Order: sequence, then structure tokens, then C-alpha cells
Amino acid sequence: MALLGTIRRFMWVAPVLLGIVFIAAGGYMISEGRSAKDEVRNALVAEQVTTASDAAIPGVAVDGVDTARAQEAAITAHTRGEWGPYSGLDRADPNRQTYVNGVSLRTALNLAVMGFKVSDLVVGLGVFMMVIGLSNILMLAPVMFWLRQPETAGEKAPARQPFTPGAHLPAPTG
Repeated sequence: MALLGTIRRFMWVAPVLLGIVFIAAGGYMISEGRSAKDEVRNALVAEQVTTASDAAIPGVAVDGVDTARAQEAAITAHTRGEWGPYSGLDRADPNRQTYVNGVSLRTALNLAVMGFKVSDLVVGLGVFMMVIGLSNILMLAPVMFWLRQPETAGEKAPARQPFTPGAHLPAPTG
């Protein structure tokens, strides 16, 4: 019985510890997400690609989602718009290799866009985990602390009367 009382007395510590774990995990996820985004951006910048003059965003360095999408759309317009789909090219067509190069570049740009989006998702999940951790600490722990049994909160429990059948009924009047 004493063990149960001790567990009940310190049950509020569990949401505090869980909250700390969630906050730490959220901070780690935010850090890793930002690091991944920087890594993708640095890889794009290292290639020194600029958008085509007829792209939606002309003549700027490809270093983010918008510029990568603009360059991908321009490459698509240059290849598919000029020669049609890859499957429509004759095997002996000399433009076949240029088309394959365009597909490779588009794939790389789309992977960069996906890398940016996934890193944003990881950062968002990290923020969400930190909010869960804070809510555990600020809301659940106090509730569990104050909802303890009176005898574990330092107060005396009310005296319990033995059950007597009919004791709760008023006495008959005469």
C-alpha cells in the first residue's frame, strides 16, 4: 500500500520527464531539418546553375525551391516542347542524348525541391514535438499534481464511516 501511495504522490513527475524528452527531440529535429536544408542549398549553389533566360525567374542562381522549379520547367519546355515525349524520339535521333541529359537535370532539380520540402517537414514536426513537450509540462503535470489523493497531498483524508444499511434514511416520524 505504501508503494502505491508513493507512486501516486510522484505520478506528476512522469509528464515532466516526458515533456523534457519531447522538447529535446523536437530541438534535435529542428536542428537536423535546418542542417539538411542548408546542405541541399549548398549543393545547388556549388553547381553554379542559373535559370534560363526564358524561365519564370530568368537569369538568377538556382538556390531554392522557386528557382529550381523555374529551371525545371524551362528544361521541360526546351526538351518536351521541342521534340515531344522521349518515347516519340526515333532511336537514331541525335537529340536523344540531349533529351536524356535534360531528364537527368530535371530529376536532380526535383530531388532538390523534395529535399527542401522534407527538411521543412522535419522542422515543422520538431516544433510540434516541442509544443507537445511544453503542454505536458505546463498542463498535464500540474493537473496530475493537484489531482492526487488527499492523503498524498499532505492532507488528512476524511474519516470513513462504516456502511450501515438504512443509516442514510431519515428517521421515521411518528
